[in-house]
This record gives sequence, C-alpha cells and structure tokens, in this order.
Amino acid sequence: MNPSLRSVRWLASVCDDPAVCLSEWRLSERGVVLLPAGRLWDALAVPEQLGHRLLNALARCGRSTTGPVLRDSRRQELVLLMTPGSPAAKPGRAGRFLTTGTWLAVPDPGRKVTGLSWLVPPDGRETLFSPREVYAALEPRAGR
Repeated sequence: MNPSLRSVRWLASVCDDPAVCLSEWRLSERGVVLLPAGRLWDALAVPEQLGHRLLNALARCGRSTTGPVLRDSRRQELVLLMTPGSPAAKPGRAGRFLTTGTWLAVPDPGRKVTGLSWLVPPDGRETLFSPREVYAALEPRAGR
C-alpha cells in the first residue's frame, strides 16, 4: 500500500464510519471533510508566519521527522497535528488548540483543494508532533 493511500485511510479511521469519510473525499466537489480532534491527534493552529518560525525552531532542535502540517490560506494559519493528550501548557494567544469536542476541516492528501493544502502531508506511518517539543519551541527564547 502506498503512503498516500495509508495516509488517507489513517485520517479516515478517526471517523465513526471511515467509508463515509473516504466517499465524501472522493465524491464531493470541495474534497474536504470535518474530522474530530482528540482521537488520533490533537492540533495546534497558529498564524502562518509563527508556524514557519515554529517549524524552523523544531528543525534546529534536531527534530528529524515532523508530523503533518496543514496550511489554511484563507485563515493564514498552519495547523500541526500532534499526539493527543497534550501537556498542561496551552498556546495562549499564539494559537488555537484543538482536541476532543472540536473538529478540523481536512483535505484529501491526494487532491488539490482551494484554501487548504498539506504543507507536510501525513506520512502513512502515523508520525505526529510531540506537544512537549512544540510548546517548548513556542517559548520566546526558543525562537532566537
């Protein structure tokens, strides 16, 4: 199975009925489905400029692999998918934290969608960002 197909199936597995999710991606004009956060992943949405600085800070800390990153051009945000069960730290004004009870618009990784795109698509191996590493990189001194 290729990574793209594994990625799509992994994303759809968060739904109560993955087949409906897969069908919606395939058949809808928009190519976007709402997926519940807090099951397989939590997410952190940050302003795009901060998001790029955050990704650079994580790379400087020696992070060799990254989790999936969505780009929402309409909101000018990057959304990082992280392992669920975040530590106590919250992003504050830096961004929005999405977990149980929240939903995220997610495009099919294999399709071009207006307004939403995968800056770093899911890798098919369920690689996610570590919340501890992300929050540590958000510290003001980490961006220097």
